[in-house]
Amino acid sequence: MKKLGLIVVAALLSAGCSQKSHIDQSDICIYSDDEEAKECEAGELAWFKPDMWGNDQLPLSVAAAYCDFNYDVMHNNSGVICVFTDERIE
Repeated sequence: MKKLGLIVVAALLSAGCSQKSHIDQSDICIYSDDEEAKECEAGELAWFKPDMWGNDQLPLSVAAAYCDFNYDVMHNNSGVICVFTDERIE
């Protein structure tokens, strides 16, 4: 009986850890430079869509500046999709 109680408590505690805040999926802020990024709001789904490709470091630099790493980040050499943060904007 003790083991069952411990399993139930552990399951309840771990279930709370895996839940993420709700992100509005109905809209996305699209930006291609820093000026446009300033129009995005923290907690909003955002897509960095550069005008030109070819610099493999650019998407990573954008992710480092604007992505909330508490959520998934998708990137390749042509852009980044993530939850926007303004915590690192000076």
